Amino acid sequence: MYSRSGRVDKRAPLAVAVRITSLEHHGRVDFGLSQNVSPFGLRVLVGNQWAPNEPVQVESPPGVFRSRAWIVYCQSAQDGEFAVGLRLLTPQPSWTPNGARPVSGK
Repeated sequence: MYSRSGRVDKRAPLAVAVRITSLEHHGRVDFGLSQNVSPFGLRVLVGNQWAPNEPVQVESPPGVFRSRAWIVYCQSAQDGEFAVGLRLLTPQPSWTPNGARPVSGK
């Protein structure tokens, strides 16, 4: 069943370090912290703006979890950051990378 957002998957709050590397623009790398994850994607706060549909490599923590993905959306967030929605190319049934911790309710 689809949610109001159009998702079929349930997102779980999870804060973990993420590195995003562009597969189209050599040398373009960004680091951020996930806000929520699912087997099909995640939302990450990053420092730079990204273009929708851009193919990327996602690592979290670097060297532990790796998947190709693409940018679904990029929205302005607080303090000059950007919220980026990522859709994973291959679903990850157990999105629990080492070092992950639940997001605190602020």
